[in-house]
Amino acid sequence: MSFRHLVLVVAIALGVAGCSTPAPAPPPAPSGPHATVGSLRLPLPPGAAYTEHSPDGLLDGCISEGAAVCEARVLDLRKADPEAPINLPSTKRPFGWYTGTDLPTCITPASPPGKAAPATGSTLVDSGFAPIGPKKAEYGRWKVTCENSAQNNQVRMWWLPTSRILIVQYGSFPGWDAKMDNLLAGATFS
Repeated sequence: MSFRHLVLVVAIALGVAGCSTPAPAPPPAPSGPHATVGSLRLPLPPGAAYTEHSPDGLLDGCISEGAAVCEARVLDLRKADPEAPINLPSTKRPFGWYTGTDLPTCITPASPPGKAAPATGSTLVDSGFAPIGPKKAEYGRWKVTCENSAQNNQVRMWWLPTSRILIVQYGSFPGWDAKMDNLLAGATFS
C-alpha cells in the first residue's frame, strides 16, 4: 500500500469516526415524590402523595394533595384480578374511563371512591391522543352527570394499551388540568 493510499484510508477512518456520535446518556431520574406504576415513573407535585394500596382497596392508585383524597388514579391493569370482569378503557363508550362492569360513581376530589353518588350519564366532549412523557396515550374527556347534581363534573383519561397503564383525573377543572398535564409531561418509562 502506498503512502498516499495509507493517508486516504486514515483520513476516511477518521472522518467516519468523527461522524458517529455517542448515544446520549439517559436523563437522570426525577428526584422528589413520585409514583411508580408498571414501567411508568410519574413525578408528583410537592405535598402530593400516591397510595399504591389502601386498606379498603377504594383508594388504590390514588394521587392526593391537600384536602383532596383522590384527584387522579394511576393503575396498572396488568395487575387486575384475572377472574374479575373488566371493560378496557376506550373513548368509544360513554363511561370509557371506567373499567368496572357496573355503573360508575361520580368520583371527585371532594367525593372519593366509596362516598360518591352513582353516575347517571356521560358524554364524550374531547378525544384524541395526548402525551405521557415520550409516549402518546389514547385521551378522552367526559362530562359526567350524577344522581347528586352537586357532584356533576368532568373526567379525563389517558390509556396506554401496550403498557396497560390507565390514568384517570377526577373532577377536572382548569388549575388541576394544567397541573396534571405538567405532571404527565415529566413522566419517564423504564
